[in-house]
Amino acid sequence: MDENKVQEAPEQEQEEKEQHKSAPTSAARDGRKKHERLKQEMEALRRDLQEAKSQMEQLRDKWMRAVAELDNFKKRSARDQEELLRHAQEKVFREFLPILDNLQRALVHANNTQSKEGLLEGIQMIERQFISALERLGVTPMEVLHQAFDPARHEALMQVESEEHEPNTVVQELEKGYLWKERLLRPAKVAVSKRKPV
Repeated sequence: MDENKVQEAPEQEQEEKEQHKSAPTSAARDGRKKHERLKQEMEALRRDLQEAKSQMEQLRDKWMRAVAELDNFKKRSARDQEELLRHAQEKVFREFLPILDNLQRALVHANNTQSKEGLLEGIQMIERQFISALERLGVTPMEVLHQAFDPARHEALMQVESEEHEPNTVVQELEKGYLWKERLLRPAKVAVSKRKPV
């Protein structure tokens, strides 16, 4: 029986040695697995980072293009607006140059003749031409006489006592008012009626 015990002891020692040998091998295997997992996670993170950088570059490129397009749009709009303004001014100048020509002809005619009638006719013609040019540009005179005073369209310079008119009625036009396409360009300067004191 003691022999059996003696034989078991070396076998136990052998098993313990094998267990000690296999224990480090198992730990090493676990460590390698963790190392591989970490390596894969690092690789995935690198790919994600690279993809994020690529997307950032694309977005930055799109942003730069949008900024450039906006800048070009602003410049183009400013040029278009300038051109539109130049065109409108040119239209006005073209309307008034013939009037200036006729005024200069009238002045030459006035210096060369003794007759006042010709000068008066020339000036009346220029006035008609001027009014016609204004109308073509959309400028029209306001009719104000015998209308109720409107502070938005009339400027009262004086009051006149009147029994014929209701109070605050325009009885005299001192300076014409003008509309430009239904918008007030210049208010009419007027005299307004008031009741006579009793």
